[in-house]
Amino acid sequence: MSEEEKRKQEELKKALSVIPPPSALRGERKQILEKRVKLRKRPDVNQGVVIVPEKTAKELGIKNKAEISVKGKRQVLEVVILDRMPEHEVWANPADMEVMGLEDNSTVTLRAAK
Repeated sequence: MSEEEKRKQEELKKALSVIPPPSALRGERKQILEKRVKLRKRPDVNQGVVIVPEKTAKELGIKNKAEISVKGKRQVLEVVILDRMPEHEVWANPADMEVMGLEDNSTVTLRAAK
């Protein structure tokens, strides 16, 4: 290799060092603020409580309270997180669902309460 080829190769390496590798770009994810889920009736769930899957709770950043929204109505409920349940299901007390005018297997929007 000549001196000129070596110099061009070094310049190219310097230019490429500015570009991050694909693995670095993949690590950054935007947090999801809300998710559409199926609300299921469960008489064994206490009133004022909703049971949320662990994966969904992590995605939405839910810790103590969650907000369920449907047709412009919002209701804030306490949260119990379970790891062994379907990801796109949330369980609630039938009395809480009647207050919002919902039936079993209704689609609602779930988000972390502010």
